[in-house]
Amino acid sequence: MSVEEKRPNGGPSTKDSPPTAPVSNGSLWDKLPPWVSKNLRSGKSWKLLLRCWVASWVCFVIMVPNKSLATLGNTAFFALLLSIMMPPNMPVQLFIFAITTLVLGIALGWAISCAGMAAALAVRDQTLVKATLQKEATSAAGLANPDALFQNAIFRGDFLDTRSTVIFGVFMGFGCFIFALVRAYAPKLTIMSVFGTIAIDIFCSFGPLFPVAQYTLLNSMLTAVACYIAIALVFITFAFPETLNHSYLASSADLLGKFQGILEMQEEVLRTDPHDIVPGTPLATKTAMARTGMIMQLQQLMGQKQFLNLEFSWGRWNGDDIKDMLEPLQIVATRLGALNGFAKIMGHPLSLADHKHEDTESVAESQSDASGTAVDDTFLLRQFRERNLAAEEEHSVRLIDVLPNIREATTELRAAGVATLSSIQALIVAVNTHRYKRGNALQDTRLAELDTSLTALRAAIADFKADRRFVLLQPYQAVFEKHDSGAVNRIPLRALYQSYVFAANLTVVCNGIVQLAELASQTAAKRTRARLWAPKGLRAIVKLLRSPDGAGEGAVGEDVQPEQAVEAEERRDYKLDPDSRAPENFLQRFAGIIHSLFRWAKTPEALFAFRYVVITIALWLPSVIRSSAHFAYSQRSVWALIMAQTTLNIYASDQIFNYVMRLGGTFFGAVWGMACWYIGAGHGTGNPYGMAAIVAVFLLPLVFCRIFAPPQYLVGVLMSGATFVLVVGYSWIDGNLPGIFQNVGIGWEVAWRRWVLVMIGCAASFILMMLPPKSGRKTVRLRNASVLSGLSYLYSHLTSLWLNPAAGAFSDGKHHWPAELRAKFIALAEQIQDLRVRTAMSKWEGNIRGAWAVEEYNRLLEVESDMLSSLVLMGGALANLDPELRKSTLPHTHVLNPHFISDVMSMFFLISQSLRTGEPLHQAQYKNLADRLHYHGGLAATAPGAGAAARKTHLKQSLTSYEYMFYATAVVAVLQVVSAVNEARTIVARLCGEVPLEGFERWREEYDHAHTLV
Repeated sequence: MSVEEKRPNGGPSTKDSPPTAPVSNGSLWDKLPPWVSKNLRSGKSWKLLLRCWVASWVCFVIMVPNKSLATLGNTAFFALLLSIMMPPNMPVQLFIFAITTLVLGIALGWAISCAGMAAALAVRDQTLVKATLQKEATSAAGLANPDALFQNAIFRGDFLDTRSTVIFGVFMGFGCFIFALVRAYAPKLTIMSVFGTIAIDIFCSFGPLFPVAQYTLLNSMLTAVACYIAIALVFITFAFPETLNHSYLASSADLLGKFQGILEMQEEVLRTDPHDIVPGTPLATKTAMARTGMIMQLQQLMGQKQFLNLEFSWGRWNGDDIKDMLEPLQIVATRLGALNGFAKIMGHPLSLADHKHEDTESVAESQSDASGTAVDDTFLLRQFRERNLAAEEEHSVRLIDVLPNIREATTELRAAGVATLSSIQALIVAVNTHRYKRGNALQDTRLAELDTSLTALRAAIADFKADRRFVLLQPYQAVFEKHDSGAVNRIPLRALYQSYVFAANLTVVCNGIVQLAELASQTAAKRTRARLWAPKGLRAIVKLLRSPDGAGEGAVGEDVQPEQAVEAEERRDYKLDPDSRAPENFLQRFAGIIHSLFRWAKTPEALFAFRYVVITIALWLPSVIRSSAHFAYSQRSVWALIMAQTTLNIYASDQIFNYVMRLGGTFFGAVWGMACWYIGAGHGTGNPYGMAAIVAVFLLPLVFCRIFAPPQYLVGVLMSGATFVLVVGYSWIDGNLPGIFQNVGIGWEVAWRRWVLVMIGCAASFILMMLPPKSGRKTVRLRNASVLSGLSYLYSHLTSLWLNPAAGAFSDGKHHWPAELRAKFIALAEQIQDLRVRTAMSKWEGNIRGAWAVEEYNRLLEVESDMLSSLVLMGGALANLDPELRKSTLPHTHVLNPHFISDVMSMFFLISQSLRTGEPLHQAQYKNLADRLHYHGGLAATAPGAGAAARKTHLKQSLTSYEYMFYATAVVAVLQVVSAVNEARTIVARLCGEVPLEGFERWREEYDHAHTLV
């Protein structure tokens, strides 16, 4: 292998670690969970809490007067329930959109139910109905309240008809099947699915009991829903109103703050001993969390952009102006993620192989063992590394020796980048917070500051390109002189390549900041006056709803991504059916459709829908069987049905987690509700003023948790709030609304019934889950396989661009990525992040068949994340690499050796297929790709026509050129990918197994000793 492509390893540390800051006890705020302390100290959060809290309290207050309670009926609590499930904590058009999906769900469920009732009445035995009515009329003759007797007969099931009930069951099953598919394939419509199912449950549970048409069974519920919508819209509009335009710009400013934090963090990274940034150390964790926070903030912005033009907003910038900012924000975020990965290069186990720091020796050893490189290296590779490490130490060009030069060379560039980001943020904040103020003085000031910082950043980039980058070469001046004189044959360039990685990354980050700053400056200069912006249209909403990533599924505690969501491009585009050719006639196409339906019926989404229907019919039957109809109505068995449906999940792990959260939330909500009721009402039916006051107090912490709790706690919080509402709401209604048939009770009676119904629903869904269980762990394995396939596609695509300098995405000379390629990187980053959640959730399946190797899967995710960062690094370097230099370096760039590329793709395929099928790998298939690189490089070096003198001269000239930084960065990126693939292979071998080949290791060692090329 040539000196240009030595594997970047870190060096030993001869310096002491920086002193540790004294640990302080911290204030009370620091002892609270971050999501609590952060929002308690935020003025914006208090405004949001006040709006949602008062809106929920008003929803209870409208239940208190007798007249409004009589109008709302026995489901008057539904307004309060909705205020907990969908609080007014969002911009007005987002709330309108969300509440519209809810109303559409109820309307669709009502429509299906009404169609079922019409069909059921058509098949009723009218003779039997008339006879039963006549019998009841005769029995009621002379009674003071004949309506009560007739009502009792209805809910006792006297008018049930088998044929009518069957029709109701068919329509109920059909409606629930549709809503189950909506929940599985369109997570953003989960709320619509849940409330549509509730509407069907209520209507079809009570509808068969009536002998005549009762199409208005849901009037009471919809009246309460309408009341809540009106209350919420009033508060969203008049209580601290916020448009999405304002919210989006505020989030964009927050994202720019995260950009600044990551860029400023590089100073701390460059001042840190490499041994103090190994995985698991505070700084390594800090850098990883900063990158994760940046990606999550970017995801939030990407998910809201479709709504920007759907509102009336007053301000300088319209929705299109803000949308235009998203692409440069994505560019900067992608490049900053790669820059932030320099910390991982510093802390890589191989970077610490030459000398172990006293405090981190065990960490380095464990990481080295995890990667498998220390154990599985061949004699050739170990010999090469030993010589390289010795040369680095001899010439004082280890990583720790060159870090001060990296810091010195990039100080001005980093400071200018931070200043420009700060100026962009200040400009956006000024535009966002001075919408209704006259004059442009503040915006003009911020714009002038941005132009000044942008000019300084351009100057810093030019200065670095012309002069400051040579500081990186200073540690190598002595060894260059020895190389020129012939005293040194090989120059240890590993640390220089690492320096170039950081410098090249920083350069492309700053170029991205320049693009962002130019767009912000142009927009601010163009939009000097505030005006009213009207909506533009409803495009892209259907695409948004169909997207598989959304927050709605958090309400039911599940992950609904299909197993093959990350299917690699080449599999989709080039995969053929090995069992049949493409259909050629109508019969073959029809048979193909049938085959596809059979295949779909085995998918997790289809099985979920089938189970949904089965559990619905099973728990619905007691309500329409004559012997149990009265008991089911009096005990409100419909809540057990609703609970079973909402606890049913696609994967067993989701469902078990759901049980824990829902049961815990139900218990807390029942206790909280009883405490509220008995404090406010004692042993009576409650005083209006006392209950209004006490409910206000008890609602405050519930609403706070509902709007600020992390997503993983959302299910429990919702169940706590729902149970609280049912206990207090039912107690007030049953104690103060006359004429209710079969009161549920007050206080304790409501609480224990609610608990029992929750337990029944959970037990029913548990039984269905086990027939058969769909393991989330298998899903984790399959998705990891798909992610690896996606990474292999990106590697092959970037390699193809490198091999074809005159064609491809980077041939236009504009030094930027095409949107399609950037979207693939962002999508893979999001999928890896989602897979982390899926992996954590899968632990809830327990260890019934044996312990699950969750540590291995978590480590595999880290490796995949490292691969993605390295591929981003590679793409950024190629985008800035001159096509002529790409072409001229092809012959002696060993990472582009065709045999080596084949080895890398083969390894990707082997580990992906092993994970996909669960089959073990074979020991003889294992190739340490770093060793293969040396092998292919050695063959190239011994090929005819290899001019050593010419290469020496060319190397000296290349190392000092600006373009060579990007070439070196691309090479290092490939080597980082290779290292990660090696480790992934080791992990997969531990997961899926490895078939041994007796004597293979011994023979390989003997062969390497005899045929070494070093």
